[in-house]
Amino acid sequence: MFMKIIFLFFAVLFSGQILAQSLSKMPDSVRTQREQEINDGQYIPPPPPPVEQTDEMIKNRLVKLAMNNPALDASEAKLRIAEIDKKRAKSSILGSVNLGANINEFVINNSAAASFFPKYNLGVAIPLDLFSKTKALKRTATQNILIAEAEYSVQENNIREAVLMLYENYKEKKQLLELQKISMEEDYTNYQRAQQDYADEVISLMEMNRFYKAYITEKANLVSLEKEMNIATIQLETIIGTTMEKALPAAN
Repeated sequence: MFMKIIFLFFAVLFSGQILAQSLSKMPDSVRTQREQEINDGQYIPPPPPPVEQTDEMIKNRLVKLAMNNPALDASEAKLRIAEIDKKRAKSSILGSVNLGANINEFVINNSAAASFFPKYNLGVAIPLDLFSKTKALKRTATQNILIAEAEYSVQENNIREAVLMLYENYKEKKQLLELQKISMEEDYTNYQRAQQDYADEVISLMEMNRFYKAYITEKANLVSLEKEMNIATIQLETIIGTTMEKALPAAN
């Protein structure tokens, strides 16, 4: 307890020093206003800057979202069923044992013969293959659990692999699209300059058309890349179950 008090004391002291240093670097008017806000309890510190998401963080986020896949839910359900079957196999021995009992009719009728034995008849019927059958059921249930666990693991790995491959494809299309936009803008600028040069009779019509065709080619390439980018986005959003804007708001 004593150590906690000392730690809190130094923490408050250290934060006070930092606040004092930050106030000392401010202009006098701003510092006076800030000190007044702190004294009145109205000062609200600015929120911390957003953490830049690394490529690894983005991948982990997308894989986590994709794990809500219905196919994975089905594999998990198979695993639960296999575990239930194993519990049922353990208790199957109770359902295989039959107990029987009856009372001597003379006891019921209060007859003088009721003094003869046996007055009660009890019986237990145990199948000869009871223990071997129960053991086989347990072994089968155990193997089914192993199979279900393996199927779940394979399904999980397949989803992870698909997400990462689609994400790499998405990144490639996005970068190519950005580069193509830059290339097309440069060709468009050259074409505009060629139009002016043609108007000033600096170049011929044929040369101006050459710049125009280069611009049109780049624009056609841009349309194709935009289509590929849209397809890559759709494929990735389908497997993660949401839009990229919602999945990675800071990365788009």
